[in-house]
Amino acid sequence: MSFDSKYKKLTGHEKPLSWQKRLYDEYLSKGQIPDQLDLPTGLGKTSVMALWLIARAEGINLPRRLVYIVDRRAVVDQATHFAEQLRENISNELACKLGLGDTKLPISTLRGAFADNKLWLENPATPAIIVGTIDMIGSRLLFEGYGVSRRMRPFHAGLLGVDSLFVLDEAHLCPPFESLLTTIDSGSSTFGSLSKDEKPNDPPLHFLSLSATPHRINSRLSQTVFSLNNTGDRDNVVRKRLSAKKLLKFYEVDNKEKIQKLAECSVEYGVSKKPARVLVYCNSRKDALKVKQEIDKQWKSRKKCEAISELMVGERRAYERMNLEIWLREKGFLTSKEGDSKTTAFLIATSAGEVGIDLDADHMVCDLVSWERMVQRLGRVNRRANCGHCAYIDVFSVNPEEPKNASSKKKEEYQSLVELNLALKEPFECLRSMGWEEDGRVKVSLDAILDLRSCKAILEKASTPSPLYPALTRPLLEAWSMTSLKEHSARPEVAPWLRGWTDEEPQTTVVWRKYLPKQQNETSEQTISKNMVSKFFTYAPIHSSERLEAETRVVLDWLLKRARNLEENFNNELACIVIDRAGEKVTERTFGKLANISKKLKEQLERELADATIVVDARLCGLSNGLLDEKSEIEVPTADFSQEWQDIESEKDHWMVEFRIEQLFSSEEDDEGLKVPDLDDQWKHIHTFETRFSKSGRVISGLAVFKWHDTTNDEDARSVLSHPQLLKDHSKQVLKCVRTIVHQLGLRDDEIEAFEKAAEFHDEGKNSELWQNAMNAPKDGNGPYAKTKGGGNLHLLRGYRHEFGSLVDVRERDLPRTTRDLIMHLIASHHGYARPIISSEGCDAAPPSALKPIAGEASLRFAQLQKHYGPWGLAWREALFRAADHMASRNWSSKRI
Repeated sequence: MSFDSKYKKLTGHEKPLSWQKRLYDEYLSKGQIPDQLDLPTGLGKTSVMALWLIARAEGINLPRRLVYIVDRRAVVDQATHFAEQLRENISNELACKLGLGDTKLPISTLRGAFADNKLWLENPATPAIIVGTIDMIGSRLLFEGYGVSRRMRPFHAGLLGVDSLFVLDEAHLCPPFESLLTTIDSGSSTFGSLSKDEKPNDPPLHFLSLSATPHRINSRLSQTVFSLNNTGDRDNVVRKRLSAKKLLKFYEVDNKEKIQKLAECSVEYGVSKKPARVLVYCNSRKDALKVKQEIDKQWKSRKKCEAISELMVGERRAYERMNLEIWLREKGFLTSKEGDSKTTAFLIATSAGEVGIDLDADHMVCDLVSWERMVQRLGRVNRRANCGHCAYIDVFSVNPEEPKNASSKKKEEYQSLVELNLALKEPFECLRSMGWEEDGRVKVSLDAILDLRSCKAILEKASTPSPLYPALTRPLLEAWSMTSLKEHSARPEVAPWLRGWTDEEPQTTVVWRKYLPKQQNETSEQTISKNMVSKFFTYAPIHSSERLEAETRVVLDWLLKRARNLEENFNNELACIVIDRAGEKVTERTFGKLANISKKLKEQLERELADATIVVDARLCGLSNGLLDEKSEIEVPTADFSQEWQDIESEKDHWMVEFRIEQLFSSEEDDEGLKVPDLDDQWKHIHTFETRFSKSGRVISGLAVFKWHDTTNDEDARSVLSHPQLLKDHSKQVLKCVRTIVHQLGLRDDEIEAFEKAAEFHDEGKNSELWQNAMNAPKDGNGPYAKTKGGGNLHLLRGYRHEFGSLVDVRERDLPRTTRDLIMHLIASHHGYARPIISSEGCDAAPPSALKPIAGEASLRFAQLQKHYGPWGLAWREALFRAADHMASRNWSSKRI
């Protein structure tokens, strides 16, 4: 098949655009990737995914994983939809060439309303597409994965830091992260092997920057930029979109008039004879809410009916946002074909509607923001260049209020605002002077925007200054890579490396739950232990669709108002638990303590809430249409109780929460204690949390957690949803899976042998009477067992880690001299420990005085191997081995063997 035929088959488009074919011919077909893809918005930059797939299928040496990154503000995930479309269109022949076999192309999303399905972790030897935000991807890359347990962080970091192509969409919006990826891409000598011996030849990480606004990457000495040429790339579709007619007019208003004027202009476009899709942008969520109310009010006054309007804001719970995309398609904001608009509709958006979404409106009304954001907004109107259509754009510049009898500082601030206003308007005045004007309005077609590129000083003045950000160094990366240490004095938060030092308000994530992990004695005294909280949210993890993210101060104010309303009813009952990014408890509060909080404790709570997650009792209510509303008394649906949230028959099965919680009760006279109900075969009981005790200490209530039967990508769930399997059989299956992975990756023969030896001995520590008894292994004389029916009594282990037992055992084995350290580290780290510490507690293979030095050796071995392979190189090898172990366990749990 020709390139055109393959592209058509994959994307459904009749033929590729000329620039897409040229990008493939000049770069990807040769195994090369430009540094930057500089293209106007609306020309299909996401097609890079398709080009990468075609090249991989042709055997071109490109990274196996494509990591597509969009900014956190995007609400609708069209990058994922495009990837899913590619997956559905992959033919059997193409799947065979890609090495997929009978499996579908793994696609995982780490953002928005989607939860990580972990498919990208299953087989590191096959291609995969990961779509995520800067925060979710960046934190994982730097070994600090938000929402990822410390044990799994090196797994994620290893697969991202090696053999991956990072594609950063709208890179100019986040220079710190762009600089970080550039540094890593060009820093193999800094972050790779420091060994004087033969250096490992690991598949590299590559970075491609996508941008609709030209800019320089200062950290690269030289760069290759792919952009449109003026001849061959301008085929009919491109020419049509570049010249799509858009006419802009400025209006000067005072701040108090802004809401009214934004609404008036929007409604005016809506009452025209032809139905119109009107897009309204506001710089703040507060303004967006007011503008929507005013549009609805004015529309009803003029048309005598309710306005069709919708909000697109980031501070809205993902569960309520799920239907937004359906609404956008129904009203024509996403399909955007001529004649789609059958009724007038208004979409009022904040920055959440500026990036990562293929919006197309007939007309636009907005306030004035920085240049790079205005470019994004302008690209969302008449995007598909409907034949003969002219999009009208009204931009409101707010006059700053001049202070009277003010201090010199206030006057300076006022003057700065005046100058900023002039700077923001200057690019459009420049267009006017260049002849881009018609009927008193400025032409802002893509062609006109491209014409402004010669005015670099003006554009820079009108753009948001890049925030300061720190440099990535090897010592920092090594500190982050020590994931088995809970605390490390040289391990800072990674946020400045992802987004720079900004003056943005800290954010807090709010989650509503019916059931919270707490214990009560006979006097109703509550205990909320760290261990119970951590374990509870491991078995019943917070799903992406439950989250609402808002400014910390907004959340705190809302929380205290809601608590005051409910203090009388629930005074001493637990209102909320605050947990950090690792899922560990920070603090908790009762309704009464929140309602009567002092100024000092309020300030302390604000600090605790910053960049944390607060899980609130669902009885707190305070949610209206997915938005925080301190007056709302409406019952809030929750993921741990609302049945519709777990409906697997839904076409949106990637939103399904794969756990259920059932509350259990028993009386003090009931000798049988808590009885776990038998649900249907789809749900398996994995743990019961005891929550209330009688005067005699008997358990009288608890929370039973159930997992969906095929939750095979969850390591913790899989350990309790397994079936008995002999140790020798498990080792054979891991060996088989290891060979499949490492041979496909083409590792050196000595490393392949090391992986095979590690597979053979990795679980020998389970051949211990202590482990067999604690895990309730069958006593049928056939053992030892590596897998049991699940559960067991972990208290009996006394802290024993079977990996450490395996490490003690393997020290006495005859191992290859050159790879002995790698073998021992793969064994010690195959559940995420030994980075650098692993506990010797509970092991009865020798006296403690003899075991502690072995644990110390494991720490030194980690440091030596990290020097030889580099932080990502070592984590990648751990990930390959762990993926093989998971693959064997997953196959066994699913009874596929």
